[in-house]
Amino acid sequence: MMKINKKDLILKTSQKLFGQFGLAKVTTDEIAREAGVSKATVYKYYGNKYEIFYDIIQWEFDQLLTALNEAVNGKDTVVGKFRAHLLTKIENLHKLINFYRVTREEWGHYWPYVEGIREKFIVEEKKIVMDILSLGNNTGELDVKDIDLAAHIMSVSLKSVEFPWAIDSRKVSVPEFVDMMLHMMMEGLKKR
Repeated sequence: MMKINKKDLILKTSQKLFGQFGLAKVTTDEIAREAGVSKATVYKYYGNKYEIFYDIIQWEFDQLLTALNEAVNGKDTVVGKFRAHLLTKIENLHKLINFYRVTREEWGHYWPYVEGIREKFIVEEKKIVMDILSLGNNTGELDVKDIDLAAHIMSVSLKSVEFPWAIDSRKVSVPEFVDMMLHMMMEGLKKR
């Protein structure tokens, strides 16, 4: 019989609960009950729900970064890499419910636990964008004078896709949104 990893069970259950009800409303008792473990078992691994939330955010960060790198590395062209990056990021919005859960009402509850991880993600995402821009310069597809600045601006601008309403409000498909964004990016960066 396979032994269930209780820490993973606690994390998976907590991810679902936090995503559904938010950090402020979920209690350690509810986590234990939903996971089918005792409260003592939860406290064996975590001091409180905030430590659980931090681990979930870290796990979701790792998942997204891995998915982005795999998607980008699987493409050969600059446009293909940017498209893979954007599609992967958008497709993961619904899977990574806590990493992206930042509503105005709950920002204060979430920020202390996501700030450092989100900052690391911005740095890692910027590296991915810099690599794509460098490739474009090397292949002659792009003519970017300041790759660091361009990557920073693009990374900050790409944050808009993290908010589902940015896409949903126009009632366009995700690929259509990504293709239009790419068209605008590439026409602005194209070598003249």
